[in-house]
Amino acid sequence: MTNDEKMLFTNTFGSVTDKRVILNYKGGSENMLLSQISSVAYIHSRNYFQSVGGFIMALIILFIMISQIDEISGGTVLFIVLLIIFLLLSGLANWIGHHNIVITIAGTERRPLKAELAKTREGRELVDAIRKAITK
Repeated sequence: MTNDEKMLFTNTFGSVTDKRVILNYKGGSENMLLSQISSVAYIHSRNYFQSVGGFIMALIILFIMISQIDEISGGTVLFIVLLIIFLLLSGLANWIGHHNIVITIAGTERRPLKAELAKTREGRELVDAIRKAITK
């Protein structure tokens, strides 16, 4: 950042000045000039196949276990219950999904910046700050 730049916004995902955007990735940072950015988006994506599949598999295994509860041992029941919990949690996690901050420069999407569930508000704030800086 040069001396003649004015800091507009900063958080854990990056910084926005009146001339550039600096994104903080896990492996380093990336500088982009505001004049080159054509669009910015905060995209929520889900994996419907894995989420619905996890729920359905958990229900099928539960019904099979209940129908044959007299014939299976305690260790097998414990294993099946743990498998059901795992399938339900993976289905829930895939249903919640994840968020990506995607910036397009000259028609080319840059590497997306992943926003974890606990940091969705911070991700939205960065996207809003970039949009405000672009429209100035």
